[in-house]
Amino acid sequence: MRKPVTVSLLLFSALIFISSCGALRDAADIREPRVTFSEMTIQNINFDGVTLLFNFDVENPNRFNVNTEQYSYEFFINDQSFLTGSREEPVRIERESSTTVQVPVSLNFSEVYETFSSVLRQDSLSYQLSTEVEFDLALAGKRRVPVTAGGKIPIPRMPQVNFGGVDVKELSFSGAEVEISFSVSNPNPFGISVDNAAYQLVVNGREWLDTTLDQDIRVEGDEYREIKIPIRLGTSQLGPALLEMMSGNTTFNYEVKGEAEVSADIEGFPGAQLFPFELSGQYRLN
Repeated sequence: MRKPVTVSLLLFSALIFISSCGALRDAADIREPRVTFSEMTIQNINFDGVTLLFNFDVENPNRFNVNTEQYSYEFFINDQSFLTGSREEPVRIERESSTTVQVPVSLNFSEVYETFSSVLRQDSLSYQLSTEVEFDLALAGKRRVPVTAGGKIPIPRMPQVNFGGVDVKELSFSGAEVEISFSVSNPNPFGISVDNAAYQLVVNGREWLDTTLDQDIRVEGDEYREIKIPIRLGTSQLGPALLEMMSGNTTFNYEVKGEAEVSADIEGFPGAQLFPFELSGQYRLN
């Protein structure tokens, strides 16, 4: 009557022994997960800063599941450490499979310029990201796996607006026909578009122009575009300047204030960024 019980105990013991052997085999064959850099994408970039997203492929070669606990990173610019960070982000990697760990890094260009003055004269900057991913290997404890990535990212710079001057086409006691000119310079190696440019021109304390351009100003990389605006100025707008112009006085004080929406031909640049401008000086008529 006790024989079946004895057989059951033997079978149960055998199963435990086999299971223990499997666990011991897995413990003896623990391999460190592999982390490799996959790609970097620019999530967002404008004249103020940039957000980068680094993708790392994580492969678990073991016959058991592995968990990542956190990652830490150090970001270098021109071979100098600029910022560090860490983030707790538990990720489960199934046995003998792989997944992706993403590391976002944000830079403020003003802080970059303060630290690296040479960057002000560059179209791009060289970077290197050193990352360590921490794993919990259960039977073997915690391990840190290092990985690096490097490359270059563009540095977008604001366009420059310059006052071109005033070309008097016709002058009489009733007013003047003039042509106002401006230029937009693009200091970047990529093209930009300037839309909805609104500005005000004041000459010798009187408003000559207050308008919004209804045209898209396209400027290719390292080029400039001249804009000419014909206007009719009455005696009330010209004021004393009319008599001064007719008497031969050709030097005037000007002020230009305005803003425009700028977009750029680089990955991650938003649809348009507001660009304010302001300039003043003296202009001498030809």
